[in-house]
Amino acid sequence: MKDIYLASSSPRRQQILKDLGLTFTVSPSVNFKEKLNGTEPEVLVCHNALGKAKEVAGKYKDSIIIGCDTIVTFNNEIFGKPLTPDNAIVMLMKLSGDYHNVFSGLAVIDTQINKELVGYDKTEVKFKDLSEKEIHDYVESGEPLDKAGAYGIQEYGGAFVEKVKGSFSNVVGLPKELLTRFLAELETQDAY
Repeated sequence: MKDIYLASSSPRRQQILKDLGLTFTVSPSVNFKEKLNGTEPEVLVCHNALGKAKEVAGKYKDSIIIGCDTIVTFNNEIFGKPLTPDNAIVMLMKLSGDYHNVFSGLAVIDTQINKELVGYDKTEVKFKDLSEKEIHDYVESGEPLDKAGAYGIQEYGGAFVEKVKGSFSNVVGLPKELLTRFLAELETQDAY
């Protein structure tokens, strides 16, 4: 098996790869500038995931590079990571009691055969009605500040979630079903 590099320092993405039994090295993208808006959410996350993966792919021969990007959308508004605690409060107040979508883009590059696979997954999430106290206490914990949409479903933020339609791992930040499919496709192509 080729060396695998994850173009992200996200502990949540690392855990998903470990759960899949993959051995990998973390090599985050540092120079790629993510697009934050200006196009459809599915195009945006694919563009960002591929940009991160391509930057890292330039460093390693005969390897598999995995790039990801996750955003939350609500009423045609894109929520990335909150820039400030106040920003997180506004996001959570908007999401309270309603449905939103989580998009994760995934890019997997095989640098040996020069093949790129890019796609995305979309999951619909429903939040329960949140009190101002719940929101403020959660933001004060610091947890939401490095997460798209200002919450982590796999941590305390999961208590806000009433319903998930689609991939849970997609909401965490890496759609493992799509990743498994991409890796199997690359393995098949590699065999020829």
